[in-house]
Amino acid sequence: MNKVIGICNLHNEPHLGELTKNRPLAAVTFLGRYGIIDFTLSNFSNSYIDKVYVLVKKGIVAIRRHIGSGAIWNRNTKLGHIDLVLNEKGLSNKPFNTDINNIKEGLDLDLVDFEYAVIAPSYMLSSMDYRPIIEAHINSGAQVTAVYQHIENADKEFLRCDKYKFDAAGNITSVKKNIGRSPIADISLDTFIINKKLLKRIINDSTKISQLYSIQDMINFYIEEELVKVNSYKYEGFVVPILSLEGYVNNSLSLLNYHTRNRLFIEDWPIYTTTHNTPPALYGKDADVQNSFIANGAVIKGKVTNSIISREVLVEKGAEVNNCIIFTKTVVGRDVKINRVVSDKRVVIVNTKKLSGTEDEFIVLSQGAKL
Repeated sequence: MNKVIGICNLHNEPHLGELTKNRPLAAVTFLGRYGIIDFTLSNFSNSYIDKVYVLVKKGIVAIRRHIGSGAIWNRNTKLGHIDLVLNEKGLSNKPFNTDINNIKEGLDLDLVDFEYAVIAPSYMLSSMDYRPIIEAHINSGAQVTAVYQHIENADKEFLRCDKYKFDAAGNITSVKKNIGRSPIADISLDTFIINKKLLKRIINDSTKISQLYSIQDMINFYIEEELVKVNSYKYEGFVVPILSLEGYVNNSLSLLNYHTRNRLFIEDWPIYTTTHNTPPALYGKDADVQNSFIANGAVIKGKVTNSIISREVLVEKGAEVNNCIIFTKTVVGRDVKINRVVSDKRVVIVNTKKLSGTEDEFIVLSQGAKL
């Protein structure tokens, strides 16, 4: 799309404990074959936004390893690109490692030819077409448009996210945190369409207001101080928020349901991901698989129920895997029984024959653990 760039902002990502200890949330495995960042990158690609910048806060190696050249998401092979932007100074001074400072250090906006930027996070998973939102933003004459969703379960979901109030014209007049007091709320999806001129103003103003502020903080500041009118756009599609470990687990397993899954993965809106040269999954003669995702390269000789199995996982004969999320190259040994477990990459469970979490608290196994 001409004159529009995409900015995938990894700076405000939630933490998932062990799963994000050594990697950004954007690089965490999802449904056994995707990375969480794949949804935002695919939305840019499907919306014909060919120039994309990923603002990386930490773990650039994990992001680069997953994205590679970016060709998978690139429709425009001549002019399109995905560039990773890192504020190296911020790595040693964490409070100042913000998205604004990242742009200051790594992305000279004067050298980028665009009129509008779509700024989106990795952790709000959706199949969002940005084109009608951009059109509505342009027609409104606003300098910035914030995308939100009207929800009726705000007492349980989207906790600690921003919630909006509006005037009669649809401009945002108030921003508060959702602390779950009411089920009804208009929740920010942390996605913004912003004019180049205002984005440059945000970067300049932040040096006077607070060098610790993020882009979202600055937009909220403008709203509260009535300095800039912020337009709103109501998104009607399905959104899967990954805001906590509990949310990651519950939302992942909920997508085992066919009807729920079809709300996220919609027709003619492919979610692209990195491909691997792995063979199809192999099932032993005693394998028993029910209501599960099994990725390529997995070898299943035992029983798998209501679980998500990533590439090159081995489930040995007599093993039982129930209600689990198993990352790449994990081994579940012979006669091992695990229930409500999240296993990071390259875990080996052989000598511990039984491991069970609870519905409210899954057991999380660290990357490379031996049990």
